[in-house]
Amino acid sequence: MRFVTRDKKIFFLADANSIHAAKWVDYFVEQNYDVYLATFAKVNNTKCKKIYFLGNKDSNAIGGNYHYLLFVGQLAKILKELKPNYINAHYSYSMGLVALLAKKLSKIRCEFSVVCHGSDVLDPPKPFIFDKLNKYILNNCNKIFAVSDQIADKVKKFGIDENKIFIGQYGIDIVENKAKKTIDIISNRTYNENSRIEFLLEAIDEMDIKNLKIVFVLPTVSDKDIDTLKNRYPYITFYKSIKYDKMQELISQTRVYISATKSDGTSLSLLEAMMKQCIPVVSNIVSNRSWVLDGVNGYLFNNKYDFQSKLIK
Repeated sequence: MRFVTRDKKIFFLADANSIHAAKWVDYFVEQNYDVYLATFAKVNNTKCKKIYFLGNKDSNAIGGNYHYLLFVGQLAKILKELKPNYINAHYSYSMGLVALLAKKLSKIRCEFSVVCHGSDVLDPPKPFIFDKLNKYILNNCNKIFAVSDQIADKVKKFGIDENKIFIGQYGIDIVENKAKKTIDIISNRTYNENSRIEFLLEAIDEMDIKNLKIVFVLPTVSDKDIDTLKNRYPYITFYKSIKYDKMQELISQTRVYISATKSDGTSLSLLEAMMKQCIPVVSNIVSNRSWVLDGVNGYLFNNKYDFQSKLIK
């Protein structure tokens, strides 16, 4: 991708309610680039003022957002009018697909890139379909941003020229942690199958640690599910999705950070927890092994017994 100058228009298609999108968009806004953002979210948590809200239906963070395709025509009209120099879409087979189709329909000439965050490439719902879709989308990119080596390896299997792939995460804010450690254990992964929240809860429930201060933050959990969990595990404090600043405050107060994801990109929540002096006890997967050396700066676990014994440590 050629060097981006401030007189060029940068167009993002991303979830404006997501901290992942905000990290990207806010950087370019703060550097006084000409930034535009289209989103299917109803709330804008970025600093971008030139924003287009697409559709009026809630987006589902765990997938199934087929209604995005209904707005390809509307997005194409926006692109044709703006004529951006760069389009950057977040998540390959969802907004990446919509952006690519709209770009083709608008017939504008610009550079196109996609950010692969993890589940879109590593854990799609129907791999035999979505692997083909991802291959088509990513082969039409000028640049692909993979937030971990594991994601990059999967992208290369699609036959993508590795010179088009940039491997790296956008990082975290380094702020001195002065909070008192009043929370013993925290989990803050999205409530879906990949996060294995039930695995963690059942493992903890078998242990003699119910006197500890334990917090689970569960983005995307339904009211019905969180009520069920509160009744089943009354000694645990549960939150639904909370503001980013509040999340950082909770992590700052925590001693041990836990995660049981089956696959992941470079986990921002893990990096933030480590920066705030939490001890990570996380699943033994490729992306976590990039940051955690078992028994040195945290613990990696393979099964329930492994998790329980290392949590006790």
